[in-house]
Amino acid sequence: MNRLLASLIGLWLLLAPGCASRPEPTADRAQAAQALFDRVTKEYHLPSGEAREPEKARLLAKAAAGYESLLRQFPGQTHCCAQALRSLGNVRAAQGNLDAAVKAFARLEGRYPAEEWEILQAWKSAGDLLWEAGRRDEAGRFYRKLVERFDNPQAPAVVKMAVKGARSRLNEIR
Repeated sequence: MNRLLASLIGLWLLLAPGCASRPEPTADRAQAAQALFDRVTKEYHLPSGEAREPEKARLLAKAAAGYESLLRQFPGQTHCCAQALRSLGNVRAAQGNLDAAVKAFARLEGRYPAEEWEILQAWKSAGDLLWEAGRRDEAGRFYRKLVERFDNPQAPAVVKMAVKGARSRLNEIR
């Protein structure tokens, strides 16, 4: 009986690892994260721009929930998460929640420091929203960070344009 039990335990130890749930390979997670981002953007976020109330509010709420879900489900997918966090900021701005929008934009640098394009766009968006709301000192902090990090003679033209715009706003504050 002991031999049979030992054999069964040995067989179980041999087979059990194959039965355990395995994490999805990174490529599969990246594809799943991108698919979720694309679906949320296509089905909710983009249509919200053309919708009228109350449909607009419903679509924006669905978009926010979708982006937040992506951030929870795929924290290791930095590119998609950076896109989702910036998009969440845009949704909060469209919902009229300036502080939540700025908070989302500000979180991007700390959570996804290598996602240069998303950081640039987030800082520009935060600065512009705050500027339009008359909160120029707060806007200046984002514009200053943008200029300090991205002012580079070898930068692409679109980056140089963002830096130029930020510098122009900073000159208006002085």
